[in-house]
Amino acid sequence: MNASEWTKSSALQKIWAFLVGFVPWLASIGGFAALLGDDRAIRLGRMTPRDAGDIPFASVCYAIAALGVVVLLVDWVREGRKQTPGLRLTMTIIFVFGALGIPVAYMLAAREGVDMGLMMLPAYVMMGLAILLFILVQMSPLPEMKVQEIALEDLDEKTVKRLLMLRGRAIDTLVQRGLINSDVADINVLKARPLGRLHIEDDT
Repeated sequence: MNASEWTKSSALQKIWAFLVGFVPWLASIGGFAALLGDDRAIRLGRMTPRDAGDIPFASVCYAIAALGVVVLLVDWVREGRKQTPGLRLTMTIIFVFGALGIPVAYMLAAREGVDMGLMMLPAYVMMGLAILLFILVQMSPLPEMKVQEIALEDLDEKTVKRLLMLRGRAIDTLVQRGLINSDVADINVLKARPLGRLHIEDDT
């Protein structure tokens, strides 16, 4: 069902799903990375040594992450306010990288004698929103299991191709883990079998 819904989504819907799902925590990591820098890149001269000038850029990253948390909150309410483990993990990541970035920013500002003022306010806002959403998700009811069946012949071509791709990846993973012996089973034959007939040795 998830594959069917995904393939029926428009390109804009897929882009929006990516932005909502990944941008907030990527932005929080980016804010911390801007403050921390890369020691190897600094040594090679590819990056200037970190200083208080990196704080405004980190602040912008944290502001983007805070906005992303607001969007996630709205999306969570619209979807029925259910417990979502992935959302809790995202909020944890956002909070942690905010908490890691704040002391680094203060260290850089103190080292150069710069008054940081409210430049790190977005980080505090981001962390506060992350805590709020984490608590709301934790206190919300568990999602109800929806059992819905769909016949293979009712799937459209795009959904079938996506399911075959996912099944092929799963087969490769099983081979890598030694759960399928590639010396005994012909992996290409397995992947070529139609949906619903993977377990049938003779398709004739």
